Amino acid sequence: MKRLIEYKNKFLFFFVILLVIFPIITVMSYIFQPSTELWVHLSDNLLLEYLSNTFIILISVAILSLIVGVSCAWLVTNFVFPGKDIFKWLLVMPIAIPTYVSAYIYAGLFEPSGMIFDSIENYLGLGKELYEAIELRNIYGVIFILSICLYPYVYLLAYSSFKEQTYCAMEVGKSLGLKGAELFYRVNMPLARPGIIAGISLVMMETLAEFGTMDYYGISTFTTGIYRTWFSFGDETSALHLSSILLTFVFVLIVIEKFSRGKSQYVNTSQKSKKIKEKNLKGVNRIYAFLWCLLFPLAGFIIPVIQLFLWLTETYSYIFESYYLQVIINTVSVATIASIIIVLVSIYSCYINRSSDSIYIRYPLKIFSLGYSIPGVVIAVGIIIPLTMVDNLQAMIFGSPIYYLSGSLFALVLAYLVRFSTLSYNATESGLSKIKKNIDLTVQSFGLSNFTILRKIHMPIMKTTLITSFILVFVDIVKELPATLILRPFNFDTLAINIYELASSEQLSFIASPSLMLIIISLIPVILLIRKTINFSGENEITN
Repeated sequence: MKRLIEYKNKFLFFFVILLVIFPIITVMSYIFQPSTELWVHLSDNLLLEYLSNTFIILISVAILSLIVGVSCAWLVTNFVFPGKDIFKWLLVMPIAIPTYVSAYIYAGLFEPSGMIFDSIENYLGLGKELYEAIELRNIYGVIFILSICLYPYVYLLAYSSFKEQTYCAMEVGKSLGLKGAELFYRVNMPLARPGIIAGISLVMMETLAEFGTMDYYGISTFTTGIYRTWFSFGDETSALHLSSILLTFVFVLIVIEKFSRGKSQYVNTSQKSKKIKEKNLKGVNRIYAFLWCLLFPLAGFIIPVIQLFLWLTETYSYIFESYYLQVIINTVSVATIASIIIVLVSIYSCYINRSSDSIYIRYPLKIFSLGYSIPGVVIAVGIIIPLTMVDNLQAMIFGSPIYYLSGSLFALVLAYLVRFSTLSYNATESGLSKIKKNIDLTVQSFGLSNFTILRKIHMPIMKTTLITSFILVFVDIVKELPATLILRPFNFDTLAINIYELASSEQLSFIASPSLMLIIISLIPVILLIRKTINFSGENEITN
């Protein structure tokens, strides 16, 4: 009986894993499909443009995020200057605004309804000249938007890395004759390297997955190319060819990131854990540090939020429309259902991996954990193909499909499961690892099944971890645009879709209420992240 239950558990586990990785397999299988006439046209005329634009944006955003994130983290962890304690958390805030929302806001800032245009016109009378001189809807505008929105990934991980470094390491460097910039590049940066590389990897993954900004600013990249090829030209084979190339690109990035870290370990071997002494900046350096750390949260969070509130004063009546209420209900309901399913699948997968130390469990879970690095548009096209096949099979057997899987809530939840399971799985695995295996062995001696142990013992102990996991997944689902846009049921709009459609019809002032609602929801995990990461105790010593 016990062996039968174990087989059932493993069967269910492999079924869930197959469900998650099948879209990835579907996309990769189209590498070997015969080419169509449209694909020949794309490869001859547009593929190089997709590659060059994607590569230029990817490298530029990575470099700018690296410079901004590392420099700001270094300043707030090692120096004392005006506003330092505020900048510690304020530098994280741009991550709460989805990149496509920032893109829409900045497009409107320099138009007649925008705050900057109004200010320049009212005080200087140069509104027309500003409108003609500044054009953000190009590749440089995309790089700017993505950089100010994504640098917090590097900042947070660099901050944690610099904060964990000890004064002893710097003393050793000084004893070798290193000082100033040389000490920073040869001691502090190598010690922070794993965190910084992880941050840059996240920035690059988010850049590859971005759709809304590229689409609105008219930049041809792989994500916009896949969407247009499928929905404008109706060629699923060519769309999947592009998806397979983008997916290969993602896998290469993952391999490079793993290889760059290698087997190196960066540890503090000293038994003295004295924290780094913070240096008190003087004179003009205090002003430079203050302005540098103010610039990026100002551009990435403060200015966009102010503009949204100004638009809200003009369009607040939109809040009271029944359609807006329905959009919020749709968003919360689908995100709640999907988040609960994802958290349950994650804790079940973690426990199976914990209770069965087998390579046949571990390796499928490694593929399972790749989902977050795969762009939403790729996952969407990888799901819609097999579901359409199932619909056609239903039509052959029953005359017409009993339930259309493509374009259904099932397809949408499945996309979220593939895309965001990694977030929940990593959080759950971390929480489950803190529970000693002796507890499992003790409870099993009473004859309880794994499911009962998980439900009655582990889940109550991991209550905080599961709630955190739920919140992280919920917020990312609410912000997801391309997968929702492609797979949603007919006339089923979420906040992200509502913002996208309003911006596409150039009703930028009306995006204020759904965007502010989205930002408020997104602030929840940001606050949790700040509380766990940022140190406000001011325990470090200060030197003049």
